Amino acid sequence: MAAVDQNSLRKLVEGQLLRLEGNAFQDCMDQLGLVLHPGDYQPVRAAGPKGDTKNDGYCPKARVFYAAHATRGERIDRTKAKIRSDLEGCLQEHRDVRVWRFLTNDTLPGEVDQFIDNELRPLYPGVTIEVWGLKKLADEISKLKKEQVDRIIDVITVDEPEFEVVLLDHIKTGRDLWPILSGCLGWLPHEEPDDCTDEEQDLIDSAIQSFQDWSDISGDIEFSRSSVRDAQRSITSILEELAEKRLALFAATKNDYPLNGGPSPFLGTVAIFRITRVSGNQPKPTDG
Repeated sequence: MAAVDQNSLRKLVEGQLLRLEGNAFQDCMDQLGLVLHPGDYQPVRAAGPKGDTKNDGYCPKARVFYAAHATRGERIDRTKAKIRSDLEGCLQEHRDVRVWRFLTNDTLPGEVDQFIDNELRPLYPGVTIEVWGLKKLADEISKLKKEQVDRIIDVITVDEPEFEVVLLDHIKTGRDLWPILSGCLGWLPHEEPDDCTDEEQDLIDSAIQSFQDWSDISGDIEFSRSSVRDAQRSITSILEELAEKRLALFAATKNDYPLNGGPSPFLGTVAIFRITRVSGNQPKPTDG
């Protein structure tokens, strides 16, 4: 079994959460509540004329109340109305609400954050109002233990796929690498020379971490051509630092890689990185 690194895991969890809708998302959030509040969390489902009393799950002891709503693609005004309605309904139906937590598999726009901070929190200063969007949820889930993550969403380990040769391209600029970073959902463990000095090792580790960081936020900046160009220039600078140490980056993507276990795995694209030492003026192509 091959362990998925923390950055890859967070991105895989994001991908899985994005696929959930309606009751499937609420069931997933119930599992999260059971893990975060062992022995206290109670799932709630709508029943009878009063529905779920504006409460999708709560902790009777800790007095933490949850509202789970898959808001993907919803209009801002509808999202704000939903948040206000769920919060006010919960406070009317339940006593001593200490924390009210709104869970969504979307990245909410700044206008919604401002609405919560400027309008709702001043109205209810005695209640801690939190919104856990896609990235917050993925971050919280990926911090948990393996068996806990498996219980919530199955993305921890994968069976190694059958050996397959993948041709790696020599990456010389950020523009070359960007399609790989922006198109992958995770990374296979990178390869590097065995005889690296401490300085070279630090440089390689920093470079790989930077590539993964850019990949993590690629979806957030794709709408801005200037932001993408800035990212590509930064990556080119990193590649130039590697070249100064006579190190070259080869990379490629592997499609339809099983990102989670089970009989029906979620398939996605992963990136493959290999750092090689250059002895001549030009590195030789290599297979992965």
